[in-house]
Amino acid sequence: MKLIYLTKYPIQEGDTLESVAKKLNIQTEYLKEVHNAKAGFWDKIRSKFPKHLTEIYVYSDVLEEQSPEKEVKRETGRNIFSTSFYTPKKYGYSLKNYEGDHLKNKIHYEVEAVYKENDFNFKIIEINRKQVYVNHKMPDVAVEQLLDKIAQNMFPIELRISHAGEIKAIANHKEIKERWLANKEELTQYYKKEQSDAIIKKADLYFNNEKDLLGILSNNWFFNLFFKPIYNYYPEKKEIQYTTKVPFLSKRLVEYEITQTLQDLYTRSGKVIINHAGKMTDHRSFDEVLQNKTVLEKDRPNIQFIHSEGDVQYKLNSSDNSIFSIIGTYNTKISDKKNNKIQVEIYQL
Repeated sequence: MKLIYLTKYPIQEGDTLESVAKKLNIQTEYLKEVHNAKAGFWDKIRSKFPKHLTEIYVYSDVLEEQSPEKEVKRETGRNIFSTSFYTPKKYGYSLKNYEGDHLKNKIHYEVEAVYKENDFNFKIIEINRKQVYVNHKMPDVAVEQLLDKIAQNMFPIELRISHAGEIKAIANHKEIKERWLANKEELTQYYKKEQSDAIIKKADLYFNNEKDLLGILSNNWFFNLFFKPIYNYYPEKKEIQYTTKVPFLSKRLVEYEITQTLQDLYTRSGKVIINHAGKMTDHRSFDEVLQNKTVLEKDRPNIQFIHSEGDVQYKLNSSDNSIFSIIGTYNTKISDKKNNKIQVEIYQL
């Protein structure tokens, strides 16, 4: 396996952030994250390249993907297993929420993941989330600050994972409850408002019930996509199908039918690619989903059902089959005049 290392890529006159990202076949956010992690303050990329910048930092495998050298055809096999890693891996996470072509909001943060335990039945992975930014800013409204401080009590969280890669339980739930109880009183005293009291009481219910806390994780795009059953046996066509639940506008869970395909060959840089295509099987209207209606009337004339499809690509490191990147888009037709798009990027830093 080739060593992947940080290197420099020259910026030519007329190059833009978008044109270079397209040329290198990577997302603009990923390009920025990799470069900014190494660059000095004045060389960091914000919305565009600084005028004085002549080169950017990229990983060597990105350049190898552009190489005209003949591709080495190395087959991936049919069994994809994960191997434990005990040195933390850092990931960048970005979510963009569009209504039509209009970007409504963007959320991004960094996450550290590391194995804590590995036995015959389960693996335990610890996830630690860093500061959350909404539209490139820390939460500045009182309610947003409160929600952020409440969420911080979840981390670090230790998750019991099946060998397929799915979350089965929270291994340190007792520790999380104790952490919440230690901080709850301080939050109650600091945020003395009727609305704040209601939020804290609701949080109290979630922290004290592991099943409810698992539901919160399922509604989070990072946890939902990062812990899909990608580690599996892929039969002759290297394709498997299953149903799963995905966040609907980050508010409710709805069911999708998934077709998951393992690509035959490794990439030039030694990555395993798994494509994950989903189609919503939920036959409800927009309002019925938001109201969480499960018992529906038989005759519902003039009801517009939601139509939604998603495409996600997983790239795995060939050394241990750990996740290198997840790039996904979910398009949802809410009505004839209203469409929503969620774009998620998770990438190893």
